[in-house]
Parts: sequence; C-alpha cells; structure tokens
Amino acid sequence: MLLILTGTIRPAKETEFLALRDEKERLRQYEESIRFFIRTEAFSKIIFCENSNYGAEKLSYLAEEAKERQVSLEILSFKGDAGQAKIHGKGFGEGEIMQHLFQNSVLLEGESFFVKVTGRLKVDNIKDIVSKIKEGQCYFNIPNRTHREMYDTKIYAMPVELFSGRFLNAYDRVEDSKGIYLEKVYTAVIREHGIRVKNFPRFPRVTGVSASTGADYVYTEWKCKIRDVFSFLQFYKVGKRSSSF
Repeated sequence: MLLILTGTIRPAKETEFLALRDEKERLRQYEESIRFFIRTEAFSKIIFCENSNYGAEKLSYLAEEAKERQVSLEILSFKGDAGQAKIHGKGFGEGEIMQHLFQNSVLLEGESFFVKVTGRLKVDNIKDIVSKIKEGQCYFNIPNRTHREMYDTKIYAMPVELFSGRFLNAYDRVEDSKGIYLEKVYTAVIREHGIRVKNFPRFPRVTGVSASTGADYVYTEWKCKIRDVFSFLQFYKVGKRSSSF
C-alpha cells in the first residue's frame, strides 16, 4: 500500500497561526516521522512531499534505510505559493502539496489507493489499520467528538481516482480567516457528491506536535480501545450522534 506524507520544512514568514516555526526542529520531526513509517512495515511505497523548496536531495539519505526494509521512498520538494497561502490559509498549502504530488510523483503512477498522513505526525497503530482497510473505500474520522461538523485531514485514505476527481482542486475554496478550513472544504465535497465515507477500522493513535498550536497529540490506550469499537461501528461521522469518547 502507498503512504503519502505532506510537509513544510521551512515555513514562510507570511504563514499565520503557526506555533512551530523552527526549521531544524521541524526537519527533525519530519525525519522521525518518515523513519517511523518506514519501520512499521505497513507500506511498500512512501512519498514525502514538502512545499518550502528545502531540497529533496537533503533528505535523500533516508532512501537507503527504506531500501534496506524493501520500501520505495520518494522525496519531492517545491516552492509553494506563499502569497496565496497567506490569503487562504495553511490548508491551501496542503492542497498545493497534493496537487504537485499528483502531477509529479513517480511512485504514484499505477497506484489505485493511498493513505495520507500529515507529516511530523505518527500513527502508532498504522500497521493494524492498514491490514484492515479495504481498497476502494473512502476513510475519514471526525477530529474528535466535539467537532462533528467536519472530517479530520490529519489522516485519511481513499482511491487515487476519487481524490483526483473530487478533492484535488478543492483547496482553492479554503479561507481560514472565515473559518473555512481544509477539513470543512473536504467535508463539503463529500456532501456535494454523495461520497460514501467509512470510519477507519481502528481508531488512529496519533502522536506528535500540532504546528498550529504547539500542543502535543497524545492518547490513552484504554480509551482508544473503546474508540476502536465506536470507529468500527461508524460513530465518528459528520452529523452522527456523539458519544462520551
């Protein structure tokens, strides 16, 4: 299965609502994330694409470790439109990354399905999740029980053709200043086109640091075991009644 990791190593000065700006620390976290996913043995292909023009060759040494573990790793780096990202918000930059990747990736060619995770984050139970995913389905969960109006974009999975046809160009609708985040845009796309969404077969154990707030993503395993049941039963969907977990 194919994994897509998105990132910005050297954020533009114009980028607003960003707590984590230190380039070295961001790079360290991206390196840790890429290595983590290489070592999970959950994916045969990994694409990391970042939009600050940091330089793909500066991360090329990671390909050797990937090769040793029989994983194909592709690093893409380009200069995103910082001006438009300032106007629209960080979600615009993420959309640009996906568009660049879909236009330029070699590893994406011939693939029918992908899992996307926001760079610098880890999903501790990703191997279990991937083993239970059915290709052809579209997977999203809500961010948490208090945000049932939109789907989470830290991790999702879907057919390549579905993303290319419905989601790829939707990012220009993002306007953070008006509360129109990428999560809300993707949720609107799902509603507009009647796309059937499934929750992940296991609740994702996400760890890492939020670039927006600087807060840590943490979880409690016993609560997640309960959330596994709710996720399996499709409770983490937009518009559905929330639970205490």
